[in-house]
Amino acid sequence: MKKPDIEIEENICQCYQVSESTIRSCIAAKNLKTVEEVTQACEAGGGCHSCHILIDLFIDEYHKKSTPMETLVHEHADKVKKRGILGRFFKKFKPDVPVTK
Repeated sequence: MKKPDIEIEENICQCYQVSESTIRSCIAAKNLKTVEEVTQACEAGGGCHSCHILIDLFIDEYHKKSTPMETLVHEHADKVKKRGILGRFFKKFKPDVPVTK
């Protein structure tokens, strides 16, 4: 009998071990609009700041905003420590945008 495939959710904030679903739930439950508000609500983004770009992306998606990917990369790419994470998430959320970091 084959075991069911289990998708393990990746932590977005490595410093505080905060998952994508936790971040998205906080944004929705409290109508959060800034990375700082998310950090206060669930600690995500409070460490090295590497996840700020993804938190901004989640905030934009919740509020149905569309900050150009180039703007997000320009504002946050220097903080990103984990190679390849931007490409994986941008492919998932905005598949037509090329990402080099």
